Amino acid sequence: MRKIVRMVAVSVLLVLVLSPLAAQGVTEKQEIKVLVLGMFEVGENKGDFAGEFQHFYEEYLDGAPAYTLNEMPLTLYVNDNGVAGAIAGMGKAQASATLTTILRDGRFDFSNTYIVISGCAGMAPERGTLGDVVIADALVDVELGHAWKESDNPADSPTMFLRSSGYDRAGYIPLNKGLANWAFELTKDVELFDDRAAATYRMNYGPQEATEKPSVQMGVSVTGDNYWHGKASSQHADVVTAAYNGGTYMVTQMEDNAFGVVALNEGKLDRLIVVRDVVNYDQPYPGQTVLESLDASSGAFAIGMKNGFIVSKMIIDTLVNNWDLYKEVTPSL
Repeated sequence: MRKIVRMVAVSVLLVLVLSPLAAQGVTEKQEIKVLVLGMFEVGENKGDFAGEFQHFYEEYLDGAPAYTLNEMPLTLYVNDNGVAGAIAGMGKAQASATLTTILRDGRFDFSNTYIVISGCAGMAPERGTLGDVVIADALVDVELGHAWKESDNPADSPTMFLRSSGYDRAGYIPLNKGLANWAFELTKDVELFDDRAAATYRMNYGPQEATEKPSVQMGVSVTGDNYWHGKASSQHADVVTAAYNGGTYMVTQMEDNAFGVVALNEGKLDRLIVVRDVVNYDQPYPGQTVLESLDASSGAFAIGMKNGFIVSKMIIDTLVNNWDLYKEVTPSL
């Protein structure tokens, strides 16, 4: 009898001791409403010449808790209102690793998160102008396929083709068209910045480019780890995009398909929004070499950073300010 009483007493004591500890260990995950990613920063996160992340940091994340997630170091900032942001790194490998690491961090609830990618891009001069902002409705990887040097092939023949349907999943990623249309309609009339230096540089390409002002557009974003440049490369990007029945591309960059694949893998593709601002033409003007074009300053970088932020901010604020609705219902036209 004495033994039974002792066992009961020990059991009660253990319950009394362990219950508060268990309660302390149960912490509610912070809900992330919007995750915004830029690819690089020029200097500091605030107070100097802005790269892709600075405007977002200054607007939403200055003073917010910072979490170091890996050895990059990947730092995720999270404010009290559920807006998170990070510098993802450049290129497909780093971009995919970053987004995967963030989405799999158990301290946060990404169940209903919208992912906003905001960064700079190139554009063919006949499709828009310096300072434009393009909201992507599809992503195409121009490097997946079978390729060879032009010098190793007969003249006037292609230098790449898509031989296997196994490339399709990562090579062509249609985004949520309804969400892209919603984002475009929301932002299409926003007044964007322009710059005299950019206007002057446009004149090298032709009268049409010289008179254009930045605006919001929508279309295909093409991805390549190579920072390619030149008219023939632009034509090649069109060939690959057309092979996926994607039409013509609007902007070119180095990460979007990587983000798209991760979003697809993690069940987040329906809420992926890609915003790209145009800071350079992806080919030289008449009489200019490719190397000269790569080294030239178009005057559009600063306005691109501002314009991409303006458009992205309107999207982010609309989602957060109407969270009771958009938490469960993805906006669409």
